[in-house]
Amino acid sequence: MKKLNDIAGGFLPAALKGLLLAAVIALGACASLQPGKVTPPPLQVAAPAVQVADIDILELSPAMREFLEDYVFEYDSPQTRLELLTLAITSSGILNFKYDESRTLTAAEAFEARAGNCIGFANMMIALARAAGLDAHYQEVFIRPEWSDYEDDTVLLFNHVNVLIETSRMSWVVDVSGIDIRPTERRRIIDDSYAKALYLNNIAVESLLVNDLPTAYAYMRKAIDANATATDPWVNLGVLYGRNEQLDDAAFAFNRALAIDPDEHSAMSNLYEVYIEQGKLDFAREIEARVERYRRNNPYYLLKLSDQALANKQYRESIELLKSAIEKKDDDYKLHFALAKTQYLYGKLAAARKSLLRARELAPSDMVADYDRPLEELVDER
Repeated sequence: MKKLNDIAGGFLPAALKGLLLAAVIALGACASLQPGKVTPPPLQVAAPAVQVADIDILELSPAMREFLEDYVFEYDSPQTRLELLTLAITSSGILNFKYDESRTLTAAEAFEARAGNCIGFANMMIALARAAGLDAHYQEVFIRPEWSDYEDDTVLLFNHVNVLIETSRMSWVVDVSGIDIRPTERRRIIDDSYAKALYLNNIAVESLLVNDLPTAYAYMRKAIDANATATDPWVNLGVLYGRNEQLDDAAFAFNRALAIDPDEHSAMSNLYEVYIEQGKLDFAREIEARVERYRRNNPYYLLKLSDQALANKQYRESIELLKSAIEKKDDDYKLHFALAKTQYLYGKLAAARKSLLRARELAPSDMVADYDRPLEELVDER
């Protein structure tokens, strides 16, 4: 699931900031605000309003019914049906489902594509399981936040949903993401309306990331209508308002998310930047310490701090910040190249070459040749 977040360099009101596709999500407590009807402020754009038709994310297609008839329905035992269903949908099974975190799909769309992110897979699996007479539910898992750099000061934070199926013999967790989920990770069952809000929220973020504000706004409104206790749509709506320079409305949206969940760190971080932009420094100071603790877990915030240290020729501090960032996200070539550059400038040539090699291993295929060049050339260019 996805949520947007700034990386501390400013809220980007004039420019812009999980598994799903939206703004940053990191729920630390159950919702404290009871459901209630709250109407978001209007989006102030000179464009026609976008209408979003209602959608059933769990609707079965004829092909899904045929699949169940062929491989599941002939067996009466719920346990057998469950085992056959889970085997059939895996990457080595008949369906050959592939996990793709970029695709937020309905049950029918995920079945047809044989792919999808965590919410797409959950939609498909729950629809099939329930049609097969099984007791299936969405389960939100509170894993360590996974950050993804996007562009400028925009960062995505992913969280995760999988499927819990109850039988008379045991509980089964069905998950095709490959994410390492420890037994101690906190988790909770979420209802269908909450899952629908997460689905709509992801679609909204996809539009927001390409700056289609009317479409993003329409889907966020639809997500809020689907479930009043989902914080993600409110956080992302605040980001949208900020991008459209509606700072009062952005503060309203972030405060609404915090009223639902006081530990909604992404909302707090973005609200802090709104207060700074508005000159409400007393309000900003009240939450500054909590925001800083949260941001220290964001590898791209640490990258930004390392850049500032490097500009002041504080090489050792810059290197330590980058190492801390890489501990939190080891698979981003940009972090490893930043470390190589800083180590080179500090005179640590052997370490710099090792870091550059790691950056090359992780870099996209169209950048590998570039990273084959001498490190001094790459540093000089930057």
